[in-house]
Amino acid sequence: MGVTEIAFLPLQEGKFPDDRMSAPGQVHLDVLDILLSQPGCQRCYWGRQVEDRKLLRWFVDWDSIESHKKFINSPLYKPFLDRFRLILGGPSDFYHAQFTPHPPTAALSDTTSPTTEIVTMWFPTSYSEEDKKKVVDDAKALVAVVEKEARTYRASAGGWVEEEIDIPGTDEKGKAYVLLIGWTSVEAHMEFRETNAFKENIHYLRDAKDLKKLEAVHASLTEVTGGASGVGDVSDVQPDIQGEVLNPQSGPKNPPKTRADGTTTKHAEQLRGAANAVHKPATGS
Repeated sequence: MGVTEIAFLPLQEGKFPDDRMSAPGQVHLDVLDILLSQPGCQRCYWGRQVEDRKLLRWFVDWDSIESHKKFINSPLYKPFLDRFRLILGGPSDFYHAQFTPHPPTAALSDTTSPTTEIVTMWFPTSYSEEDKKKVVDDAKALVAVVEKEARTYRASAGGWVEEEIDIPGTDEKGKAYVLLIGWTSVEAHMEFRETNAFKENIHYLRDAKDLKKLEAVHASLTEVTGGASGVGDVSDVQPDIQGEVLNPQSGPKNPPKTRADGTTTKHAEQLRGAANAVHKPATGS
């Protein structure tokens, strides 16, 4: 069954990937290229969180959690992380949710939802299946009101997180439900919060049984698919962010070839070579 990886990626100050032609933007294209070439990876939606511009958010659709785990355990995962660390400013985190509908493209992609409200609700680990169903039903009831009353509403999706995850501000772990609501803008969402329709119906979330914490943030998320052909050719990496990233302890033995436009091809060849190795059939048990 399809799942969506929800990733939290803190960035170094000033190393933001929004401009794909910048050095951080090219690093980001490299890691997206690796990610999207993995078996089972369907697409990625990415963008910086509005409330914390140093936090990059990824939502990655996989055909299964197993496909994501195979990537984590593959030889290519270390060079993927090594490359990513050129712009990351701290430890990253991720978990998985099974959204309905899957894929949750309409609620996440900025082509349909220019802004996505990301609501996370945490509950005790003892939360029952009956309790979980009530949360889903109440979330649907709230969304029905939003769809009816807000002209700036675009789409929604919701799902339970597969893992037990940390509850912010506590030493506890809990079960979590994530609700995605697409809007035309952050301002449109804020304006709807001032309406009677919102005030009279937000109880569907805030009054959930044994709710430990509720958080709502926003991001504008760009959808990318298809590996190098969908993200951009990794051979277009600029010279100032190149080097022996796959073997950071040793300098280059041979200088990279220079293209007519002044860029080099060595790093692209390394990435693609590693990708090809991962895609070879495994031998033995």
